[in-house]
Amino acid sequence: MAFKIIKADRRHRRDIGRLIREAKIGSGSQSSIPAYTWVAKVGNEIVGYAGLDLVGDRTAILHGIAVKREFRHQGIGSALINRRMEFARQRGISVFALVTMYYLFNFYKKRGFKTCPRGLLPDFLKNYPQFTAQRYKKCAVMVNGISLRRHD
Repeated sequence: MAFKIIKADRRHRRDIGRLIREAKIGSGSQSSIPAYTWVAKVGNEIVGYAGLDLVGDRTAILHGIAVKREFRHQGIGSALINRRMEFARQRGISVFALVTMYYLFNFYKKRGFKTCPRGLLPDFLKNYPQFTAQRYKKCAVMVNGISLRRHD
């Protein structure tokens, strides 16, 4: 199956919102969609999305990723992750962080991420809304590119 990854724009917001709601990872409101967002298309249909937020000059927060159920396990999610990380690395980003449900650990571990207790997050990330919001308290924090030693 052929798909392509493109930078999202205003035309894609409704489809992105639908994917977010279907995946139950947020409200899908336009204000919750990050400025740096990509979509995966099969033909003219948007079948996946992934967002990214840059924090400072070396850190990126990976926001939700969703792929329509019937298009999963075909490399679309991996391509979306790779595209976000490639974009960030081209801008000098070396640290990546995210929250995810526990059943997705292995998906991210295969891509170099490690679980991180919130208390071990560097100070510049500890107060980022994704890591402090009540709705994400049952989610795991995962990082790539930073040491996980206690900094007491």
